[in-house]
Amino acid sequence: DQYLIVFNLPQIISPNGLYYKVNITKMKTTKRDFIIIIPYLILVIIGLYGSYYIPYISPEQTFEFVKKYLFIPVVILSLFYAYLSTFGYKQQVKIALWRNLLGFVVTTIVIGMVTFVSFQGLSIIINKEFGLQSNYLLSGKIVRLHYPANKKIGNKYSIFIQRDIERDTIEINVSTNKYSTGQEFRKEMKVGLFGFLYSER
Repeated sequence: DQYLIVFNLPQIISPNGLYYKVNITKMKTTKRDFIIIIPYLILVIIGLYGSYYIPYISPEQTFEFVKKYLFIPVVILSLFYAYLSTFGYKQQVKIALWRNLLGFVVTTIVIGMVTFVSFQGLSIIINKEFGLQSNYLLSGKIVRLHYPANKKIGNKYSIFIQRDIERDTIEINVSTNKYSTGQEFRKEMKVGLFGFLYSER
């Protein structure tokens, strides 16, 4: 058997020299746990890769697609893996019920967000690689910019375009922050299997 060791907060040596007890909880993990977890890790890796797979993509479309068609699977996976990581372990030391409940709620939220983003990335890959791909000319005026002040991992540049034909506004992730408000935008793009607008360059 293998063990995952979790430290309960935050009993340590304090600055005033007093000693606090450190509680250590050992939770037994089995081969079955790894068999269950590995497919989810693969989903996350593929999903995160898909999030950066295409430089020009509409995040609105992918968000709405996952919310409309995949929200229930997101909830199910979140609850399942949150339960597995809290109540699902055979613990050698009993943990208070409120701690497990708190851990379950927090873990459900975190896993839910990660799963949602992963499904977005996966849908981007499927949208491009499968089904009918049609050409689309995106043209209009840039009416708003979203350029993160401090570019970090996970942050993306995006612009909001008021489309000429559809008479609506669409957000598009872009690879550079060289665009400006009021600038005319014109780009050959494609519409994939799920209807997402995208361009590889």
